[in-house]
Amino acid sequence: MSSRKFGVVYHENVNNWATKSLIEAMEKKGHVAKPFRLPDVSARIPSKFTHLEDEDISDIDGVLVRTIGFGTGDQITFRISLLEHLEDAGIYVMNPAYSFRRAKDKYATLTALHKEGIRVPRTYIGENLEAAIDFVDKVGDVIVKPLIGARGMGAIRAEHRELTYRAMKFIHQLGQVLYVQEVIEKPNRDIRAFVIGGTMIGAMYRYIPDGIEGEWRTNVHGGGKAELTKLAPEYEECAIRTAEILKLDYTGIDIIESPEGPCIIEANAAPSWSALSRVTGIDVASLIVDRLVDQSSR
Repeated sequence: MSSRKFGVVYHENVNNWATKSLIEAMEKKGHVAKPFRLPDVSARIPSKFTHLEDEDISDIDGVLVRTIGFGTGDQITFRISLLEHLEDAGIYVMNPAYSFRRAKDKYATLTALHKEGIRVPRTYIGENLEAAIDFVDKVGDVIVKPLIGARGMGAIRAEHRELTYRAMKFIHQLGQVLYVQEVIEKPNRDIRAFVIGGTMIGAMYRYIPDGIEGEWRTNVHGGGKAELTKLAPEYEECAIRTAEILKLDYTGIDIIESPEGPCIIEANAAPSWSALSRVTGIDVASLIVDRLVDQSSR
């Protein structure tokens, strides 16, 4: 296949491990990689896209989105609309703009999955502190999470009512949405399944770190241990269906082993894969780029 030009959307650090590996995979396959930040791109109607002051990038064949970055409501709205404008101009965006936005929003993810019969935890989402407290009283052990977040950062497990109340009151006073989720009985691990183009390419267990009292998160970034696993058909099917429902070209899906079977916690629109590559030996970046090339050729 002839050389093509692909945008890679980053925000703060173009040398981020995942971003850098995607750029290297593109170049290794003979393509041109054009890294850029969405705040540095402007649009004109009819469709024309300019990077910084004068570089026309309307000729790119596809865009791989790693992040839309931080910003005000207007800035985030503009960046999502910009990605949709790129799609309307015939430029393939991966993951697609709507799918990316929905997967970044835990609330939207869970409602979409629940609608299609995928098991998800009982969860309260809202801005009413008293209603959130009532939910905790009924459920008991809960985790309070940011509505939008990654790597388990900012999540608080509060097993006692008073501590839970204080945490939620503080979040409420900051003007943040309350996202409160039941803790489901499970082993001291969870599952990360990685799906690309409707195929599960690999999966691993992530175990709670040893020697950290009170730690309950399994994120490898936070010290959790990764171990290769082969999923039972029920779990593999659940991971693939989750990617299909959310229309994600590639995704890392977090699954817990509940007493009733697989339960989806979230699907990541821009997952990392360093631990997965280490335990499986798979060149994940190369497979992601292959998917981008395939989709942008249609």
